[in-house]
Amino acid sequence: MTKETRNIDQQLVKSLRKGDVFAYNELFHKYSQKVYNFSIKHLENEEDVKDLVQEIFMKIWDKRNEINEKKSFNGFLFTITLNSIRDYFRRKVKNRKLIDKWLEETEPYSDSTVLSIEFKSLEKVVGTLVEQLPPKRRMVFRLSRNEGLSNDEIAEQMNIQKKTVENHLNLALRYLRERLQEHSFLAILFFALFY
Repeated sequence: MTKETRNIDQQLVKSLRKGDVFAYNELFHKYSQKVYNFSIKHLENEEDVKDLVQEIFMKIWDKRNEINEKKSFNGFLFTITLNSIRDYFRRKVKNRKLIDKWLEETEPYSDSTVLSIEFKSLEKVVGTLVEQLPPKRRMVFRLSRNEGLSNDEIAEQMNIQKKTVENHLNLALRYLRERLQEHSFLAILFFALFY
């Protein structure tokens, strides 16, 4: 995440803490698809995922005074998302073996302080891994994930083919996914949610 993106999030969170609905909508627009994409991999059906995304962002609104704008909003969102999925499993999943395995693997991270520390550590790991990408691939990745540009916009800005952009992104994501598998179960969840 770039310093500029972090600053924007900090300003939005600052306004959100004051009850600014516009700031809340901006954060929802920016992050709801990521939460959806992550959750759909773990839950049984699309309707449940849509409900879960709404529930998560309602919690963000309800807990807006607890969010520290100086800390990572990604980290706060990650904590709420992970705990919401755990709660969902407790309520709805019928396959006991699946729920027991999932809950067991995520149990060490149910404490938000532990989760926050782990999240910061993972952000650093990902940052280091991104630095190891070849220069052009690193630039494509950052324009896509940090700046939110579409593949067409990246191709135009870098004066390369859209297919080349797609290839760079696929290779970068594969590299990150492979390296993160060497880390904790949480690293895989982190990757799925934010990349």
